[in-house]
Amino acid sequence: MTSEDMRAEIEQVRFKPFRIHLVSGKTLDVTPRTDVTLLQNAIILLEPPIDRDNEGSYNVVSLRNIERLERIESARSV
Repeated sequence: MTSEDMRAEIEQVRFKPFRIHLVSGKTLDVTPRTDVTLLQNAIILLEPPIDRDNEGSYNVVSLRNIERLERIESARSV
C-alpha cells in the first residue's frame, strides 16, 4: 500500500466507508466518524468517544502492514 493509494481513498469527493485488512488478519473500519491522518509511511485512525463516559481510541498502522482495502456498505466495529 502506498501513501498515494491511501490518500486517494481518504480524499474522495463523496467519502465511502472502507475496511482495512492488515497482513496480521486484523481488520479496521474507517467510517465518516473516523479521523484519518496520513503520515509518510503510516496512518493514524482516531475514533472519537461515543459518549462522555467512554474514551476515544486510536490505531497507528504502517502502510506496509496493509494488505488490502475493501469498501463496506455499513460500518461496524471489528
